[in-house]
Amino acid sequence: MKPVAAAVALLTLWMVVNNSAQANSAAQANNSAQANNTSQANSSAQADSEAERIKLRPKIELNEPSVRMTLLNAVETANKKYPSIARANQETHKLKGEVSVARTQYLPRMDMLFQELRASQNVTAGTILPQYLNVIPIQSGAPATNSSFNSIFGSNAGLNFSWELVDFGRRAANVRLAKQSLTKSTAELRLTELDVTTRSALLYLKLLLIQQQILVCQATLDRMTDWSLVVHTLCDKGLKPGVDAARADAEVSLAKIALIQARRDADLAQQDLAEAIGMAGALIQPVAEPLISRPKFTALTMPDAPANLAKHPLAILKMADVDVAKSRLKLLDHSWYPHLWLESAIWARGSGDGRFIKPIASGIIPKTANWTVGFTFQFPVMEYFKIKAQKITERSSIEAQRSNYDLAMQELIREDKKAKILLSRAEEIADETPVLLVAAKENEIKARERYRVGLTNVMEVAEAERILAKAQAENVEAQIKVWQSVLAIAYAHGDIQPFLKLVAAAETNKGQSEGSKGLRDSNSGLNENNRNDGALRPTPEVKP
Repeated sequence: MKPVAAAVALLTLWMVVNNSAQANSAAQANNSAQANNTSQANSSAQADSEAERIKLRPKIELNEPSVRMTLLNAVETANKKYPSIARANQETHKLKGEVSVARTQYLPRMDMLFQELRASQNVTAGTILPQYLNVIPIQSGAPATNSSFNSIFGSNAGLNFSWELVDFGRRAANVRLAKQSLTKSTAELRLTELDVTTRSALLYLKLLLIQQQILVCQATLDRMTDWSLVVHTLCDKGLKPGVDAARADAEVSLAKIALIQARRDADLAQQDLAEAIGMAGALIQPVAEPLISRPKFTALTMPDAPANLAKHPLAILKMADVDVAKSRLKLLDHSWYPHLWLESAIWARGSGDGRFIKPIASGIIPKTANWTVGFTFQFPVMEYFKIKAQKITERSSIEAQRSNYDLAMQELIREDKKAKILLSRAEEIADETPVLLVAAKENEIKARERYRVGLTNVMEVAEAERILAKAQAENVEAQIKVWQSVLAIAYAHGDIQPFLKLVAAAETNKGQSEGSKGLRDSNSGLNENNRNDGALRPTPEVKP
């Protein structure tokens, strides 16, 4: 009986322990479920809050209407609207006025004066030194025997005529200096116009290049998306490992990021172009044709002649600086010379003192008149030392400006050679990129087929897609780089008109080719209709 009782006791103890464990497990499961429900509820609340926050956040959009503009229109707009050109133009007009002002120095001078006064008459003998401030008035009349503040009326009226007859070239030197300053301002205006128009053309080509790269990125994204679907299908059927699907998704994401970055760069370039043409904030849409194809008439660019570089606005500006310094030195050379003046005057005076001459209206009206004619000879003797020191300064300035001119010519020669090298290499690259593009397309097609039949892995297909995308981008960039190189040569020669003529010729040829293509299409359609006369033609489907 004892063994049976012990077995029953052990069985009872085991059942109690087992029930307790199951109760604990159920409680833990219940607690875990409650915790999960709480966590899900919190996550849902956070998601709702985040969604509400995102929903309340204002969208940032550019609502300005876009303006479709060709390169020629962009350059013309920049030349008309950019503020720095208007500022330089007004500066030139101001200096034209200063030349006219300098010429007025040849004109004679005529001054008229009338004074009405009341003053005391305490005249005394003595001398008054020259006054810089004209503090003490000059007084005339009979000497006074005593001092009194009794006053009388007085009046003065006069007309003075003076004319500098001889100045030994000083006025001519002053006019020459004004003309050289005008030449310098005109050169600054031409250089500003060249810089503004060239910058607008470069930014136009840059925006066009980025927009073409957007098309390349979009095409790459479409191919990667299609390829990702193929990879997922193969992975779902168990024909490919699951890591290939993850890699395909990663390549799609990278393609999307590249497209977003290209669009960002296009938006920034769009604002740069709008500012460069004087329409800041506008959305400029460039016209791709015919600039996405390399120019075929590069002979329109200026010939290779070093003498042309001396006509560059920068070279003219630096030489104008030299001429202005020379003109200042010439003016100093003519400053230490005598001056001969013709002087004449007529004047009348009135006084209320009736002891000698009976006044008119108590001296309010002048009664006593006089006149004079003579010559004045003036020579600034002690100005010699000052002018000598100024000449030393101007000679140093002339040498410094000549050095600046030589430096500018060195830079222009360098830029000219670099632009020609860029054009030569850009044409070579543009000749090679179509070959690269064909090979990249063939490589991409074969890599896809090899992956489908299991002869390669996903890495080779991804690499083939990157090679194709790079080849497409290189091909577009190579075509536009030729245009940029031609523009660089035109800028180095100081005139972008040959470049603009090249663009206009390309646009004309594009229009003619499109017109001939449309004529060929219409003729082929007419021939097709003639061949189908008498035959039953299908009724066209009308789509809503």
